[in-house]
Amino acid sequence: NPVAGYAVDGNTDGYFLNKSTTHTEYAQGAWWQVDLGSKKNIKQIIIYNRTDCCVNRLSNYQVSISNKADFSTHTYQQDFHVAPNPRKIIQLDASGKQGRYVRIQLLDSDYLSLAEVQVMGVDPLRFAEVDLSSALSNFGGWYNAPNYPNFAAFAAVKADKSIMAWGGFYTGGTGAPHDRGYTKIYSTGYAFAALKADGSITAWGDPYAGGTGAPSGSGYTEIYSTGYAFAAVKADGSITAWGASNAGGTGAPPGSGYTKIYSTGHAFAAVKADGSITAWGDSNSGGTGAPSGSGYSKIYSTDGAFAALKADGSITAWGDSNSGGTGAPSGSGYSKIYSTYGAFAAVKADGSITAWGTPHAGGTGAPSGSGYTKIYSTDGTFAALKTNGSITAWGNSDTGGTGAPSGSGYTKIYSTRGAFAAVKANGTITAWGSSYAGGTGAPSGSGYTKIYSTGGAFAAFKTNGSITAWGDSGSGGTGAPSGSGYTKIYSTGYAFAAVKVDGSITAWGDPNSGGLTPTSD
Repeated sequence: NPVAGYAVDGNTDGYFLNKSTTHTEYAQGAWWQVDLGSKKNIKQIIIYNRTDCCVNRLSNYQVSISNKADFSTHTYQQDFHVAPNPRKIIQLDASGKQGRYVRIQLLDSDYLSLAEVQVMGVDPLRFAEVDLSSALSNFGGWYNAPNYPNFAAFAAVKADKSIMAWGGFYTGGTGAPHDRGYTKIYSTGYAFAALKADGSITAWGDPYAGGTGAPSGSGYTEIYSTGYAFAAVKADGSITAWGASNAGGTGAPPGSGYTKIYSTGHAFAAVKADGSITAWGDSNSGGTGAPSGSGYSKIYSTDGAFAALKADGSITAWGDSNSGGTGAPSGSGYSKIYSTYGAFAAVKADGSITAWGTPHAGGTGAPSGSGYTKIYSTDGTFAALKTNGSITAWGNSDTGGTGAPSGSGYTKIYSTRGAFAAVKANGTITAWGSSYAGGTGAPSGSGYTKIYSTGGAFAAFKTNGSITAWGDSGSGGTGAPSGSGYTKIYSTGYAFAAVKVDGSITAWGDPNSGGLTPTSD
């Protein structure tokens, strides 16, 4: 009996005989919808397909959100032409879409089969824009992230626009502002800076790392950081910096017109609309030596050097020669650059790779040939993924330069500072690298959908929101919560914080780095 409620019973099992999958009669435009009870702010819709058979029934469908049961008007509507296998995550705007009803409707004639439909609201907590996990796995090298992650404290904006923080006493775990109106939080390695809707800024944490000295006034739209300094930009492109003077806290350029700021560990580089670059900060970290001229479209970073890319794919590097500041390839055609702490790896459209920088951080040893689609990194090692899902690693053998799995079928690689964890489409995990950083101890079995990391440990998610952690016990490799229902994990250098849909938090890892679950509201 294909009960409609099976699609909202909390069970994502796609096997029909287990009584958790529903389907309609065969019809043109067959549909299923859910009433949320009142108008909600919807951020995400996750659709789980049937898995025992008939996957392609859901290969041509439309998803709509409305405040009216008859869907005579809608606030969101989108067609999809690929069947979820086994799920489709529809990510809406950051501010969400308003609606009471969600409908899934076929665009052709067939049975509509659904295993589960999950409708997620706007996150009740907005953590700092970059945490250690996202820095390590989402930017092609953590020095490419727009902000330095806080190593020892968490901070998040609550639904009422107030801030909660916990963790290291001197790194921003205490001292957060008590008023409301905040929209985003940024970090250096040891401090936070929170932005209000009017563009005013409040900072707290280690004074040497930007915890004091934030500008007064309003109108700031974005904040960037090195390890020890912030740089805030206004709508007119003017910049104000504060924090350690040897890390870019002083020396910001006057004038306006800057559109984006990049950083190494101790220097900033700001770009104007015409692609001209101005750098400041530690001269040994790229604070001097920026190229003259214009036409640069993006900048990448190691700990001590920058590499700027032009539209024709040519590269100019500057900064510490031991961090990739010299030795950039001549010629053009490069499309993206990845980094470790001391080396760069540039990729061309055909997937061929050229690396430079310090040898023990991946500056030499890049694979020949082509077909590589993406590169991931630890502190000292690169791991390149091909279209067939095979992996080639090079760099420091202590941080994953050797031991990469043979075979193919891997879809994504995650990293700590010293190890990698690669995932296949079926959710199986293979890890390698330092045994002190998660290179051994990965869980057996399948069904894992995403992996998060601290500096020395991994935490893997399954579709039901259960968590398995491994790696350094002092960095969150043990102590993960039992149970399920978690939707996201954040991290410092040594601790994890897992969040449920209702905003409840469970933390584990080093208690002095955010590993104690916060108890206050």
